[in-house]
Amino acid sequence: MISVVLPQILDEFQISYTSAGLIFTATFFMAFALYPVWGYLFDRYSRRALISVSGIIWGVTTWLNAVPRTFLAFFATRTLTGVDDAPPSGMNSLVSDYFPPKSRGKALGLINASGAFGALIGTILGVVIGYATGWRVLFYITGTIGIVGALLVYLTVKDATRGSSEPELSGLELKDGAYKIDLKEYLSLVKRKSLLFLNLQGFFGVFPWQVLQAWFFTYMMRERGFDEGTAMLVMLVLLVTMVAGNVAGGLLGDALFRRDPRGRAIVGAVTVFLSAVAIYVTVMWPRQDVIGFTIVGTITAFILPMAGPNVSAAVTDVVEPEARSSGDALLRVFEYGGSSTAPLISGYLADAFGLGMGILYVSFTTWIVCGILFTMLAFVIPRDILDLRKKMSERAEKLKQHPSSL
Repeated sequence: MISVVLPQILDEFQISYTSAGLIFTATFFMAFALYPVWGYLFDRYSRRALISVSGIIWGVTTWLNAVPRTFLAFFATRTLTGVDDAPPSGMNSLVSDYFPPKSRGKALGLINASGAFGALIGTILGVVIGYATGWRVLFYITGTIGIVGALLVYLTVKDATRGSSEPELSGLELKDGAYKIDLKEYLSLVKRKSLLFLNLQGFFGVFPWQVLQAWFFTYMMRERGFDEGTAMLVMLVLLVTMVAGNVAGGLLGDALFRRDPRGRAIVGAVTVFLSAVAIYVTVMWPRQDVIGFTIVGTITAFILPMAGPNVSAAVTDVVEPEARSSGDALLRVFEYGGSSTAPLISGYLADAFGLGMGILYVSFTTWIVCGILFTMLAFVIPRDILDLRKKMSERAEKLKQHPSSL
């Protein structure tokens, strides 16, 4: 939502695009530093409880961010909101224990779609409340919603036994905690070829998302001349389409994965190459043509999120159940480690060349690199998938012979 009310914040604190980009970058760096810690905790303790705790932290830090009256204080409290950017690694791990490998893409696509749906609601609240009462009231309201959501997770979501959805372990009695990640295993995740390429594509692939999240609403208002109502309507159309794109990407990845273990990597490669072309067409579309911009933006919004569910599912395809939160957290370390500078870089480019060109330069180049890395992933991931399936079969055989050992 901060991107929706960013024009207000720019005006109130009288800051440049570069300074505003620094706000996002500092927050991402905070998240980057803590992701390994959260991932390790998610693999050791209750994922439901930790997701709830992180949600409460999110709500409280959002409240704090509404208090400051100076840019320095706002910058400091905004940075604190990065402390809690941890739930995805725990949620994806938990979901992987609800669904077997061949249908995880769909489930993770729905999880990713919920983020787009949340952004949709945030856009409505940002315009309807933020532009009527000011961004501070908006932050107090959404911080409260975050805390309520965290409590609902704790009261309604059920933890699942790690590994319970693996086909080889189906029908066998498992004890959660029979296998536990240790520091040596955590460090070994870096050496797996599939994870290496997944992490490298994440390093580049999230650059555009951070740029679009930070700047796209402001871009529509400041460079395309939309008023807040028009910008909100266009944004809602794009976000609804993103919900569909997430689900479609997950379903397509599952369908291809059933035929070939390279399926998810193929979907990722094709969609990020298409994303580079689509963002170019969208930004370069004539400014006076609002309808045409909305149409091409909608097509772009459908394509952009399709790789995401396949990345998350690919991590679960090659990492043991007890290490999946850590594997996902490692991916996000690379994502935030690279993309945390994206809002700052695009802010600098915006001051120099215009906001639209700043968005385009960063998004186009990094998605091309990302597509190349997805292509390389397709050549190495089948072996790592086979290795994991062999390990699960060995565990199942051991459990059948010695049930009490697990």
